[in-house]
Amino acid sequence: MDQEQKISALQLVSFSKLLQEDSLWYLLSSCESISLKTGEILFEENSFKESMFIILAGTVEVYKKHRHIAYRGVGDFFGEMSLLESKPRSTGIRAINDSVLLEIDKDVFNSFLGSNPKIIWDISKTLSERNREDTEALNTGYLELKQSEEKLRRIVDSVSDLVFQVNPNGNIDFVNESIRTLGYEVKELIGKPFAEIYDGDLDDEKKRYIFSRRTGPRSLTEIEFTLKVNPQSSLFSLATNMSYLVSVLGLWSVPQEMVEEKDVKKEFLGSLLIARSQLLEIKM
Repeated sequence: MDQEQKISALQLVSFSKLLQEDSLWYLLSSCESISLKTGEILFEENSFKESMFIILAGTVEVYKKHRHIAYRGVGDFFGEMSLLESKPRSTGIRAINDSVLLEIDKDVFNSFLGSNPKIIWDISKTLSERNREDTEALNTGYLELKQSEEKLRRIVDSVSDLVFQVNPNGNIDFVNESIRTLGYEVKELIGKPFAEIYDGDLDDEKKRYIFSRRTGPRSLTEIEFTLKVNPQSSLFSLATNMSYLVSVLGLWSVPQEMVEEKDVKKEFLGSLLIARSQLLEIKM
């Protein structure tokens, strides 16, 4: 991409109308141009660097926690909040195709752009409009997610197997309605340690099985253990515990295929346990 093409791209920026062409040339010569390959990440959310970027060629994606927020194209700018408020990035940026960006650091911004109140007003107005668009996208995505969650919950609650989500601290974050077969109500187990309903001692080996981080083909299946029947329920007069064969799957904040990739920012969310009843121990 030659300099003339870069100037043409800069002329598409909303605040460029407030600058003379020689000022655009000065901005171009004072700042570094960055080339991104398709799929390359410019920065992750929560990173910190006081600079903003103008897109000279290509398209980038704005995302948060691996969820799409918006696309930005030629003439768009982003990252300005790191300059205006000196705060960490709230989103990440990934190149959708080969792209060229102009990075404006804090010194250039303060001396050349930040001193012009009309430019600051234009940036603030663009930011306000963008926030409304991004908020609408997030709200739409949130509603879609909640609807999906509710649909999934109905499906999970309809199966006879026990389904648990246990967080990294060993506490129960989710259990389906089938837990009533052990005499418990869902709400009384949420937040409780899984060890409280496990019949036996959770030694280190058993913990590795039950709180597995493995996913996909590497996940563990058919682990046999027993769970306690609620001693306060009427079922306790029939059985003290129930035996299960359990499948375990590690849950991560990224898709399964990305878990094993190096340098991928990911968070372990806990383990998914699916328990199928095997036998009933009758109390004598």
